[in-house]
Amino acid sequence: MHAEFEFSVEIKEGVGKGAARKARAAGRTPGVVYGPEFAPRPVTFREQDLVRALNTPAQRNVFLRLKSPDPDLDGIRVIVKDLQVDPVKRRFIHADFYKLDPNRTMHATLPIHVQGTAIGVKLGGILQIVRREVRVACKPDDLPDAIVVDVTELKPGESVHVGDLEPPEGVRILTSPELAVCVVVAPTGYEEGGEEAEEEEAEA
Repeated sequence: MHAEFEFSVEIKEGVGKGAARKARAAGRTPGVVYGPEFAPRPVTFREQDLVRALNTPAQRNVFLRLKSPDPDLDGIRVIVKDLQVDPVKRRFIHADFYKLDPNRTMHATLPIHVQGTAIGVKLGGILQIVRREVRVACKPDDLPDAIVVDVTELKPGESVHVGDLEPPEGVRILTSPELAVCVVVAPTGYEEGGEEAEEEEAEA
């Protein structure tokens, strides 16, 4: 199951910059909850709660289960759609939360997790990571925390492209399949088939 975090919000009183400043003075960060067939609702939240949520394995893709005195907000799932940060103080200024519909396809950017030690690395090569994330489309309940690629069998000079990735069932990768994900740079003086030749000489 995709990572989910209980997240408390309160209804924001008033509109405009004055109401936002008042919320921040009270230690709250303003935001808005919106989504398909859902009228936008201005809310406030504790910045430290969102920081903890974003530090989960899913990071920006974490699902937030809202806890609110407003019955229209209480219990719904949202995802952080946009997050504004003060460039100087590095504090959250405002957040947009998108209400998830389990029956509607959503888009997300997922990290690529590389696992295993490539054969080419064991032979002295270097694994270069070219792309660390991909865009995907899926229903909310099918969204994984990451796309995993096993590089164990990669030999010197071989590479993995987006088209080689195997997403979980129900997940469609939108990033161009021709783009490289990682490549094993061959060590100096390496010749293809050299490993097999050395083994044959040893047997002889």
